[in-house]
Amino acid sequence: MIAIKLENLTKKYGEFTAVNELNLSIKQGEVYGFIGKNGAGKTTTIHMLLSLIHRTSGDIEVSEEVVDFKDISYKRKIGFVPDVPVFPSYMNAMEYLVYVADIFDLPKEGRKEHLTSLLEFVELENNQKKISQYSRGMKQRLAIAQALVHDPDILVMDEPTSALDPIGRKSVMNVIMQLKGKKTIFYSTHILEDVERVCDRIGLLDKGNLLLEGSIQEIQEMYYKDKYLLVAKEKREELLSLIQKGFPKIDAKVDGFGVEIKLSNAHSANDVLKYVIEKDMTIEQFMPVKTSLEDVFVEVTNENAH
Repeated sequence: MIAIKLENLTKKYGEFTAVNELNLSIKQGEVYGFIGKNGAGKTTTIHMLLSLIHRTSGDIEVSEEVVDFKDISYKRKIGFVPDVPVFPSYMNAMEYLVYVADIFDLPKEGRKEHLTSLLEFVELENNQKKISQYSRGMKQRLAIAQALVHDPDILVMDEPTSALDPIGRKSVMNVIMQLKGKKTIFYSTHILEDVERVCDRIGLLDKGNLLLEGSIQEIQEMYYKDKYLLVAKEKREELLSLIQKGFPKIDAKVDGFGVEIKLSNAHSANDVLKYVIEKDMTIEQFMPVKTSLEDVFVEVTNENAH
C-alpha cells in the first residue's frame, strides 16, 4: 500500500518556484528521508502535504485517497513533528497530552494508560516540570509523543534533530528507530548521518527539484567511484608524491592514515599497487573506499548548481 503519493506537486510564489512538479511515492511502513540543503523546498512540501499552505498545482494522496485543501479527516491519519515545536509553557507533559487527547476527542477509558505509555516511550514519564523548563531535546521528544496521541498511521517529521546537541539528537533518533516498521515516517533533514542510520529510502531535493531517489545502497552504488585507500609504512606525503609522478592523470590526495586515489579508465587498482611495490614502498593496507551519502549529496547538488 502507498501511504503518501505526490504527483506533479508544485508551489510558486509569483515567478519563484519553491517546489517544481514533485513526484514521490512512499510505501506503508517505510522510513523515507527527504534530504536537501536549507531552502531546498522540504518544509514547503510538508506544509502542502498537511494543507498548511495552498499548492499551486498537483495532487496529494494519503493512504491512496486524493485529498483536498479543505479536507480534515485525512489529517487524523497523520502525526506531525515540526522543527521548532511550541507548547503552552505553564503545562507539564501529561497535562499537554491530555489537552491534545481532548482535541482528538479520544475516549476517556484507557486514556491515562495510553498517555502514560507514550511518555514512557519518549522518556518523559513522571516528569512534573513545566514545559517552559524543558531542554530543546525534551521538547522534541514531547512533540513526538503528541504526534502519536491519536495513533496515526503516518508520522511526518520536519528537521526533528536540526538544532539539538548530540545527546538530544541521539535520543530522538532512538525513538525513530523504535517506530521503524510500525509507522510510515516521512522525515525531512539535512543531517546525512541520521539519514544513513534510519532511512529505508531517500529523495534528494534541490531548488525545488527531486534530483535523485532510491535506497541508500542503490544510490551509493549508482555514484560509486573507483576510489581506493593506500596505507604505506612510509610517510603519506612520500607515497602521494610517488603516485602523482607515476600516474599524473589519477586524482590522489592525503586522507586519514594514507592516500586516497580515484582511478581513471586508463589504469586499474593493480597497476597502481604493482607500481608502488616496485618502487620499494611497504604497503600495509589497500582497500576500496565506500562512497558516502555526503559525497553523493555534494556531487549532485554541485551539478545542479551549474
